[in-house]
Amino acid sequence: MLNLDNKYIKLIAEGIKPRDNLPDLNDMTDRGNNPLKPFTSAKTVSTMDLIRNYKPQSEDELLNLFQQHSKKRIEVITDEVYEHQKVYFGDYKYTKETIFKYCYCCIVLNSLNGNSTELRFDSWFSLQQRRTRVPKNILDSVFHTDRIELNEEDRAITFISIKPASFYHNFEKYIDVFEGLQFLSRRFGRPWVIYYENPQSQSFSSITYDSLSPTLKQHLEQNQGYYNQTKLDQKLESLY
Repeated sequence: MLNLDNKYIKLIAEGIKPRDNLPDLNDMTDRGNNPLKPFTSAKTVSTMDLIRNYKPQSEDELLNLFQQHSKKRIEVITDEVYEHQKVYFGDYKYTKETIFKYCYCCIVLNSLNGNSTELRFDSWFSLQQRRTRVPKNILDSVFHTDRIELNEEDRAITFISIKPASFYHNFEKYIDVFEGLQFLSRRFGRPWVIYYENPQSQSFSSITYDSLSPTLKQHLEQNQGYYNQTKLDQKLESLY
């Protein structure tokens, strides 16, 4: 039984698909001016940790785990995102039902799909005799860092972000991802790499700072966006 309001249980029963993860709502919550950032583990819970620790076998199981462990239930997050439309769009562009479907995508579908992608990445990366470690929550939920590559002495050498194949299409629009990674690179003096899945070759391709456009490079050097007010005082070794 889902731990959820009946009106939302009905929406789930009717079917929620990845297409309900609307791009302009992504911009509103994560990439616009003064983004709401409603899904961070600091405000909710790390869904990736829930998956690693409890190994849910279905969407319903993950949602119930989220409802049990999160600082805010999905209904509350839906209300907050719904109201934030007045700030971002100047009006209620989408219904409460559409907003719920979007939040469900971000919390449940994206997390399950992301975990599957990360597991495929781990297998692929290990075949190259290279080692990684899962970082602490703050690097994952705030700075888009899914793995840290280690050298033979177990020291961090690279921040890694793992993305699905769809990320490569117009990837420079994901400005928050690059800002978070560049913040870490500047703070700790380590490079970052984004690996996105290449299903045809059953491998992963990479994006690095050097492969970015001059315009995006200039932006990252001059502005850290959301991360301008972010502090990270911990030593790198304590973050993985």
